[in-house]
Amino acid sequence: MQIIHEREGTNLVVYLVDELDQHSARTVIDALDRIVTLYPEESIILDLSRLTFMDSSGLAVAVNLYRSLEHSGRTLTIRHTPPQAMRVFHAAHLERKIQFIDQVGEGAVCRS
Repeated sequence: MQIIHEREGTNLVVYLVDELDQHSARTVIDALDRIVTLYPEESIILDLSRLTFMDSSGLAVAVNLYRSLEHSGRTLTIRHTPPQAMRVFHAAHLERKIQFIDQVGEGAVCRS
């Protein structure tokens, strides 16, 4: 798993690259916690367009990041979510708390 981040306007975009599963989730959570600390003012856009696989461990990653940002008054947006990963998020009803935009491969925009 590779994590890349860059500024985009007033937001910080974080790209998750490769597979997000039970073996990488803890490492990703720790890395995102460090990013949240390093960039205390920015809301985060989590871009999943470079994921090749995500299992339900991705829920823990998203929820942890959402809670970290919410505590400091910032927002999380998840974009370019592959269809398989979006099914996992929908099953957990995360769209009630987190904004999802630009779904990959489905040609639709899902906003909450």
